[in-house]
Amino acid sequence: MPSAEHESPVALAKLDPSLVAWLLTNVFNVKVPDYHHARTHATDVRVLVPRTYHADSMLLFCDPADQPLLAVVLEIQRGWDSGKRRTWKLYVAQLEAELDVDAALLVYCPDPRTARRYRGLFEFDGLSLSLRPLIFVPTDVPLVVDVDLARTNPALAVLSAICHGHDAQVEATFPALMEALRSVNPKTAILYYDVVLAGLPVAARTRWEAFMTTTVGSEYRSELLRELAAQHEELGEARGEARGEARAILTVLEGRGVAVPAEAREQILACTDLTQLDTWLRRAVNATTIDDLLGA
Repeated sequence: MPSAEHESPVALAKLDPSLVAWLLTNVFNVKVPDYHHARTHATDVRVLVPRTYHADSMLLFCDPADQPLLAVVLEIQRGWDSGKRRTWKLYVAQLEAELDVDAALLVYCPDPRTARRYRGLFEFDGLSLSLRPLIFVPTDVPLVVDVDLARTNPALAVLSAICHGHDAQVEATFPALMEALRSVNPKTAILYYDVVLAGLPVAARTRWEAFMTTTVGSEYRSELLRELAAQHEELGEARGEARGEARAILTVLEGRGVAVPAEAREQILACTDLTQLDTWLRRAVNATTIDDLLGA
C-alpha cells in the first residue's frame, strides 16, 4: 500500500493542478496550452487482456467547454521497477487514443539514483515505442523561502517543503509555508496542512510542529489558523467516532460468527460516513453473511 509520503505529492497535484503546469513549464520547458481549468481523470487503464493498470494520477487541462487540451500522467516512483518501461507507455498511449490530445508523463523520484536509472531505461528503446518521461527530483524544486512567492503559489511552497524534508535547511521554508496556509481559505488550508504532515519525514514534521507551537507563539495564532485548529479537532473527533463504530460492527459480526473477508474489513474500517456506519451496525445484529451487511 502506498505510504503517506508517496501519496502527498499526488494529493497536492489534485488540490492545485496548476502546480503540475508550473513543473512542466519551469523544470522541463514544456509549453502548456492556455487552459481554462484542470480536472482529474480516471487512473485505471484497461486493456483487452483481463488486467487493469493503475496510474498514480491523471490530470486534464481543459478549455472553457471542458474539452481537454493536454493530458498529464503523474507518477511517484520511490523504488526501481523495470516493468515501468512498458506500463508507462500504456498510460500515455491510452490517454492519447481516448482523448485525442498530447499526453505528458511526469515522474517524481525522491532518490536521484533511482531517477538516473529510469532516465537510462528510456534512452535506447530499440524497436519499441519511444517515450520521453519527464523525471524530476527534489533538487529540481526550488527551496521556497520567499513569503511573497508562497502567497502567490501556495502549492509550490508545500511541495518545496516536502521535497526538501530531508535537508538541513528545510526549516528555512517554514515561515513561507506558514504564509502559504494563511493565503488560502480555511478548508484548503486544512488540506494543505494535512499534505505537509503526511509528506514530511518524521524529523522534519517534528520541527514543523515545533515551529508552529513556539516560533509562531502558539500553534495557531492567527484567526484563520485558530479556525483551522478547531476544524482539525472536529475532524479528529469525527474520525475517532467512525473508527469506534467500525470496530463495533466487526465485533458484532465476530460474535455472530460471520466471516469477514480482508477486503470487506478494510472497507468497514476505512468508512468515515457515520450514517452508513450506523446502517451497517443495525444490519450486523441480524446479518448471517457479509453480503447481508454490505448489500444495497
